Amino acid sequence: MKGNITLISFVFIVLVLTCPVLSQDQPKPKETVGEGVVVAFQKKMRYPVKPYTRGLGTFAEFWIVRMDKWEDETRNDKKYLLVEFNLYERGLTDCEINAKKLQFTLRERRENEHTDCTGSTFKSSDSNETRPAELSDYERTKPGKLEELPPLKSLPCLIADKPPIVIE
Repeated sequence: MKGNITLISFVFIVLVLTCPVLSQDQPKPKETVGEGVVVAFQKKMRYPVKPYTRGLGTFAEFWIVRMDKWEDETRNDKKYLLVEFNLYERGLTDCEINAKKLQFTLRERRENEHTDCTGSTFKSSDSNETRPAELSDYERTKPGKLEELPPLKSLPCLIADKPPIVIE
């Protein structure tokens, strides 16, 4: 019993001493704004309504986005990109994901975010093993039906923490 109290005390002291280090503000990644459309989304990771979460996890959707216009002129060379949309607020409705023009607020990945923005999918319906997502795991949106998409591995990865705004 005395050993347990000592261990708990030690853990408590370590947590108290490291808490200021953990709570220091990390540099906020630069946000970029642009206009475009979602051309495809990963079928199995689509949440038109934000799912109820019991734990600390965050649900995410994975999209392929075509950017038609960037506010930042240095990004004009990036037309197609992968986007991981973290569902903090809400999911996109079917009308929103199929909109003809959306305004996105995107950011670069932070150092502690280990994502390639493609997600993964189960190898088969009766298996718990996963594999990296492939283009065949994505469903086209109305604006993306006729798009010729580049390979997923060639696309840059950006993060969306807020839903895009429908412009048209």
